[in-house]
Amino acid sequence: MNIDTPHVNDIVGVRRCGKTYYMYQLISELLEQGVAKKNILYLNLDDDRLQPLNGDELQLLIETFRELQGVSEDERLYLFLDEIQNFPSWERWVKGIYDRKLNVKIVISGSNASLLSQDISTLLTGRHLSTRMFPFSFQEYLDYHSVFYDVKTLPYSDDKTVLKRKFNDYLKNGGFPETVVYSSMKHRELLQSYFDDIIYRDIISRYGIRNPLIFKDLALFCISNIAKPHTYNSLKKLFADYSSLSTDAIINYLSYLEDTFLLFSVKHYDESLKHQMNKPRKLYCIDTGLINAVSFKLSSDTGRLYENMVFIQLLRSGQEIYYWQNQKGHEVDFVTKEGLEPTQLIQVCLDLSNPETKEREINGLLAGMKNFKMQEGTIITSDDFGEDIIEGTKVRYVPLWYWLLEHDYN
Repeated sequence: MNIDTPHVNDIVGVRRCGKTYYMYQLISELLEQGVAKKNILYLNLDDDRLQPLNGDELQLLIETFRELQGVSEDERLYLFLDEIQNFPSWERWVKGIYDRKLNVKIVISGSNASLLSQDISTLLTGRHLSTRMFPFSFQEYLDYHSVFYDVKTLPYSDDKTVLKRKFNDYLKNGGFPETVVYSSMKHRELLQSYFDDIIYRDIISRYGIRNPLIFKDLALFCISNIAKPHTYNSLKKLFADYSSLSTDAIINYLSYLEDTFLLFSVKHYDESLKHQMNKPRKLYCIDTGLINAVSFKLSSDTGRLYENMVFIQLLRSGQEIYYWQNQKGHEVDFVTKEGLEPTQLIQVCLDLSNPETKEREINGLLAGMKNFKMQEGTIITSDDFGEDIIEGTKVRYVPLWYWLLEHDYN
């Protein structure tokens, strides 16, 4: 992030992914560059003592800070506003500060997708630069644990034994910074507390949901059924026995879960927007550790955890992500798109040892390559390296732990 520009810098991502720590790092960099402490103001708007806070009060607070610290209007003030979604109409206030050229450099963070919405992007067009944050990637996880390797020789190196062991830990516990840094902590309880904070503080309290228990049950059901297709009506029917939730309520509830970066929906790829909207969607979660901590599955479903991890890695790339299925039932788990052109076709299958399973996955990929006129597709597995040339096209096999490292988007 370039903090020297006049633009508003916004940092967005799920709660507890490291946004506040990143702000602290930026403040440390300013101090190292010679900026005086008196010129830096950090406010955590998630602090109950600052709620509710309106624009006039925030303006008065800044003016009081300048006066107490002896910071003149000619001196630049660096203002860090953490969890800004707790400040009503923040975007208009920020735009006003920027437009009036008050010599204030603003850095904001938020755990709500409203920071990325079209309306706000329009309001702050040309005035802001965005940084999107995630829990640790596998690469960052290895860096923290000082695990080094050469990705080119890794398939043939003894180092892969260590990496595979680390990968299994990463798959189980996820990449939230506190689970990585504090390895002796009870990760399940910590991640459950993250989930509860998102559900109760960021959604139920914020949106005044009248059926909190049903809403939480819906969230738990979705996290327990990641990568499975759903429609709004199918979810409505699941709760019909003990709830009269309307389809509109289901739509709103899912949008809240997506706004907090807890869940993400993937649409079916179709050139017809109408057909795309009528097709089922698939849901994925921000972190596999969170899935393992809160889902009510009776047994581990490693294959779907693999698929979830692939999705999050693709999400980091900034490309559009879809799934695809034809009328014969051939399916591709992920189709990525940049601009108007598809860029990758990816299947995810934990184990290809069963010939029928392998044939199904290959046939789905071949159908996708034919449909999108692509010459190569990838099947991500637990431990297979290799490739096949089939009908003049290439099918590549690669383990997930390796694919994550060769496709690191940080």
